[in-house]
Amino acid sequence: MMLMARTTVDVDEAALTAAQAALGTRGLSATVNTALREVARRSALADFDVLRDIDGTPGEVESGREARGGAKAV
Repeated sequence: MMLMARTTVDVDEAALTAAQAALGTRGLSATVNTALREVARRSALADFDVLRDIDGTPGEVESGREARGGAKAV
């Protein structure tokens, strides 16, 4: 179950229209929630390095996680 909070916010209509077009969403809530999830996803992937995180040795992957402040693998 997803937790939702009801709030009042002033929205830039031009930015909303542009975001809806870019995200393929309709409605304020759908657009805001999709945009928030996309920003979180991009943030999580910002330091992703294919060579290190996919092709790297387990030690390289682990040290990369630690350098980014991530949790140690168990």
